[in-house]
This record gives sequence, C-alpha cells and structure tokens, in this order.
Amino acid sequence: MTGDARTGFVVLPDSEAGVGIARRLLPWGKILAEHPSERPMVVGDCRDRPVIYKVGHAARVVILGHALIDEDAVHEYAISIDSAARWRALLDTIDGSFHSIVNVNGDIYVNGSTYGSRSLYRARVDGIDIAADTVHALTHLVGGRLDVGALAAHLLEPIPHHLAQRPLLAGIDPVPPGVEMVLTPRGTSRSIRGKTETTVVRDLDEGAHEVRNRLVGAVSARTAAGGTVTSELSGGYDSTSISFIAARGPAEVKLLTARGRDSANEDLEWALRAARHLPEVEHTILPDSDLPLTYSGLEDGPTWLNEPSPLIVGRSRVGALAKLASTFGSSVHLTGHGGDHVFTGLPTRYRDLLWQRPFTAWRGLRGFAALGGWRLRDLLYDAVEPTGFHSWWKKNTRPVVGVPERRKPMLGWAITPSMPIWATETAEKAISEGILWMASTREPLAPERGYHVELETIIEGARTVAVLNRMSLAAGGPPLAAPYFDDRVISASLSVAVQHRVSAWTYKPLLRASVRGIVPDVVLQRQTKDDGSHDVELGLRKHRDELVALWEGSRLGDIGLIDSQKLKQLCANPSSFELEEGTMYTTIACELWLRDLERSFVEPQNSSTGKR
Repeated sequence: MTGDARTGFVVLPDSEAGVGIARRLLPWGKILAEHPSERPMVVGDCRDRPVIYKVGHAARVVILGHALIDEDAVHEYAISIDSAARWRALLDTIDGSFHSIVNVNGDIYVNGSTYGSRSLYRARVDGIDIAADTVHALTHLVGGRLDVGALAAHLLEPIPHHLAQRPLLAGIDPVPPGVEMVLTPRGTSRSIRGKTETTVVRDLDEGAHEVRNRLVGAVSARTAAGGTVTSELSGGYDSTSISFIAARGPAEVKLLTARGRDSANEDLEWALRAARHLPEVEHTILPDSDLPLTYSGLEDGPTWLNEPSPLIVGRSRVGALAKLASTFGSSVHLTGHGGDHVFTGLPTRYRDLLWQRPFTAWRGLRGFAALGGWRLRDLLYDAVEPTGFHSWWKKNTRPVVGVPERRKPMLGWAITPSMPIWATETAEKAISEGILWMASTREPLAPERGYHVELETIIEGARTVAVLNRMSLAAGGPPLAAPYFDDRVISASLSVAVQHRVSAWTYKPLLRASVRGIVPDVVLQRQTKDDGSHDVELGLRKHRDELVALWEGSRLGDIGLIDSQKLKQLCANPSSFELEEGTMYTTIACELWLRDLERSFVEPQNSSTGKR
C-alpha cells in the first residue's frame, strides 16, 4: 500500500495575478479560503490536517493543523478581531501545532511555528509575493534553479542552522522560524519577527507543572475530536509519556510497538511493562519480520520533502508502523520524536552559568566530563575560552572529514560538522565558503553560547516533524504528529532553570517530574535508551546491492558534489567503517531529494478522472 504525500498550501494576495496562480495549482489542490472579493486566498491539499476557516466582519481566519480551539471560538475571534496585534496575542494561548492565516483589512498575516515544526517559504510569482509551506508547489510556479553550493552544506552531519536556512532553489526563500510573513494587497510582503520576551526561570516543581499542562494540551489538540488515534509505544520515556497522556483523552487510542531484532534491545520489555498499566487500551506489536531494515525501500516513490533529511534512510521503518496504524482507521499517529531534543539537555548550558553560578556550573560540567571521558585540561580550556560566534566559525571553516573525535568536550558554538570522505573538492570548497558566509554575516540564535546551541538543536530537530509526516503519508499511513515539538511545550521546558533539567546522571529529570502521576513510577525507572545500531548494520549488508545501484547515474555525482565511484566501492563492502557515521545518511538524503525534484508535484491526484 502506498500513499500520496503531496500536501500543503499556498497563500495568495487579492489580485488577478493571484487568480492566475491559483488556476495553475488547482490540478493539485483546491480553494480552501477566499478573499472578500471571492478571489482565492488559500489554495492547497490539506487532508493531512484539520482546517478551520471562519469569516468575520473585519477578519478572515484560517487555521491549518492541530489547534486546541473549537470552531465556534475561532468564529467569535473572526468577528471581533480588528487588528493583527490582537490575533498575535491569541496565538500565544493556543496549544497545538498549526499554521495560521488571517486577513485583516486586506493584509494577510501568515504564521508558522516559533521553533520550526511548521515551516514557511516565500516566492515572487507573476509580480506578486506569495507564501507556502511546500517547496514543491512553489517549484512548479517559479522553476527554481538549484543552488549547488547551498545543497553541498546538506552533506554535513550535523548541518549548522544558518546553512540549513539558505535557499536551495533560486526564488524560493525559507522564512526563518518565529517570523511572521505579511502579504499586502499590492503584491509586496514584509516580515515581522516575533517579540523576544525575557525567559521565565522556574524551579523544578513549578516548571514541571507548566510542562505537564502544555504536554496535556499538545496531546489533547490531537485527541479532543475523538475517533481513533494511534500512538507509538517504543518503550522509551518519550513515546510512553505521550501514550499515557493520550489514553486519558476522549479518543480511542491504539498502542503500536515495533519489535527490535537485537537481543540486547530492552525497548519491547519496557513497552510491555508500560502497556500492562493500560489494560483497557489495545496494544499491537509489529513483529521484527515485518519491520524493514534501515536503507530499505529508498526509492519506493517520492516523499516530497522540502529539504534533504537524513531520516529518509528509515522511511520504510516509519512506513511499516504507518501502514499498521492505517488498519485501525487512525486519524493521526502520535510519536515521541522530539523528547530527546527538548528534555535531554546539553552540557553547553552549564557553560553559560559559569560567571553567575560557578559552583553549580562546574558541578554540572564535571558530571558530563566523567560521563563522556573528557580530559580535565580539555574541559577547563573549553569552559573558559572566550571565542565568540563569528570567530569560532572562522576557525572551523573546514569540517572534519570522516568520523569525528567524540571523546572531547562539546562546549563550542556547535558540534563541529563532519563531511563525507567521498565529497569532492567542489563540495569542500562550497561548504567552506558557506561556513565563512555564516561566520561573517549571520548572528547567533541567542547571545549565550549554550542557549544558542540548545535552540539550534531544537529547531533543526523540529524541522523533521514535516519529514516524518510526509514519510507516513507516502506509505499510505495517517498524518503523523510529534507533540514534544509544539511551541508551547518547548517554551515551557526552556523556562526551567538549567540545573533542574540538564543532568549527566539523571535521565530527563524535567520530563520525569512532569509526567509523574500520569505515568506509573515503575515505568519511569528506566534510565537507558536503545540506539537501533544493530538494524543499521544488518541493513547495510542486506541492501548492499541497492545502495551500490543508487550511485549509478547519481545526481550528486552529475553536479560534482560526490565521487560516486568511490561511494559505490564503499557500499559494495558494507563493513567499511566510513559508512558507519551520519554522512552516509545525509548523502542519501541529498540524492533522493534531487530525484524528487525531477517529478511533477502539481497534477491531479487521480490522473484517470481528475477527481479528488
């Protein structure tokens, strides 16, 4: 069973040019909202998310996604709202994850998410600015010549935030997370950056209470409508907490667990232990024989990702649970993805505290040093060296080639990215130029080094929500949601003092405190996490021939970014240590993304009838 992941929307100003653009999109989408003139305002295919559209005296309101607000309330706001400022104040009070589009007195205010889970893009078409959440619909309209240098940065593992935000296609510009886009009746646009408020610093008890409320709100945004909802119960802290919260709501919840192949994997044992405390909830286990290995089905059709994502190497594994979820008629599939990003914490945050709370900071850093095997002299140097964001990156314009050294303190402005050994000189030069551009022209996400790194980690993680959703849809499964990456959940977590949520010795202390009383204590005793490396190794061996074939006629090779012959030789020998690190994933991600660009995104979903 396969599906169609060509979902998204395009926002158009009130003009004849907008009407013409809508006509070019209608083979794919439909009109979701109109201007007072009855010209199309929002066109798209949003079957993967709830859509609320209400018309008031001075405002037209569209909410696309899971929002904990009912239609009557939205209608009341559409009637009463007479300024964008009033709408922005309301947005900050709604749990969930969604895009909002509000037409107030002719100007259209388009918002995604603060931390990146709901992205936006801008393009100029037929003389007017438009907004969208899908690159591929815009590519259909503007063409979009590939920027080879910008794509080269996506070979890095990890890719720095500012390089990930560079336009990959000419004429299609990502709107930074947290920035509101305003389309005017004249066909122009402007950006409004969300106001930055002083972060509230809460202690553990107060913070856990707030996080608990926001987590319950986030899950309720997906379950409040009732029906059937599936929830992944992997056995880890994150999915277990989401599953227990979901089980308290009005929806009929079905728990899904994938059995791993590694005999040392403890996930199934912990999943079964958790499920015993939810005896009224149906629990289905996907046998390991039905769980594809990593690298399976890489070319099983398009996923229509907005950007390359290394998660693509596990598309068949995501798809296996998605197909299982579809058999229950699930309206949405919940995942614990994001719990690591939001609740694990980073040692760099303690570096920020050195001059305000030196004993607390040093105690925290020593804990991570002991856990990571860092040498004391390296820790001391990295803890106090004063290099700023720009200077640090100017010193690190050349990434590590191959597998990086991991037993060193991770207290810089980023984890120094690694570059594959099969990258060409052209790629190396483009990457170095990109890093120098970042070091010369970009500003950090926060003045403090640790806070910048934490925000970068969360934002780049949150961008994968759309990736997981499209992989689920492409497999014929339901929409996929990751409540941990909702804005209000993230903000609540970041409001808690560092020493209460970042620890080398206590596993996710803030999440544990937040769900105590919802998740049984016996389930919260787990202090470990399985990494799935066994299936990765097996996947390399089983799918060796497919991986070798992938680099025959490689698009990355054609544009000069990789030595495809070298990569073919390595893949033919799956024990090659060079394949064990993340740049294998990023290279596959770039290759498959380029292949999707060659396909037609805007066409009738049923080509034989053109019916929807």
